[in-house]
Amino acid sequence: MHRFRVDATLDPQSLPRVANFFAQRAFVPGAMTMHLLPSHMRVEVVVAGLEAAQAAIIAAKLGEVVAVLRSEVEEIEPVVFAAYGAKPALTLAG
Repeated sequence: MHRFRVDATLDPQSLPRVANFFAQRAFVPGAMTMHLLPSHMRVEVVVAGLEAAQAAIIAAKLGEVVAVLRSEVEEIEPVVFAAYGAKPALTLAG
């Protein structure tokens, strides 16, 4: 299981662009959260079933998406995912 952290510009199109990146590749995230920060937004996306190399490629390609400032990925244990509620969720926090 992998968690992607994406920092994006404060633009109404940033969140849909990140979500669309996964949709175009037929990945259904287990969870997606977005936090508004003073200078940007941070989007976290949890996806299961990826190989480490595949996750690294996805993180690099996310960094090329318009409005994305930075992208990183980390492998997480399913126990950590339980903190997200263990079912598909979209959470917006401001």
